[in-house]
Amino acid sequence: MTEPQPAAIPPDPESSTRTSAEPPAGLGKAFLVYTALRLLVLLVSFVVLRLVLGPDNPLLVVGGAVLLSALLSLVLLRRQRDAFTAASIAKADRRRAERAARQARLDEGRSPEV
Repeated sequence: MTEPQPAAIPPDPESSTRTSAEPPAGLGKAFLVYTALRLLVLLVSFVVLRLVLGPDNPLLVVGGAVLLSALLSLVLLRRQRDAFTAASIAKADRRRAERAARQARLDEGRSPEV
């Protein structure tokens, strides 16, 4: 007996209009998502260490939370960091292309001096 095939998912209409040079999320959105998740990881690390170590060692709790959140962010937030990096590179590439196009237009307007 064959299993029924799942219904085909129609393609996203926005994905067909998106060029390959454009990142799926804007630079600002990628930055906000990554930053918010980093802060969330820091807060969770702080709360967990506060519960484990107690309120008697505030400096140890804060220092440990910073170190723990940095390590966890490095591992857990790779996808968000990569999205932010891709958005940054795409923006830089667009700006370079715009600058080159602007320079080409300026060069066309100049006549060679003899």
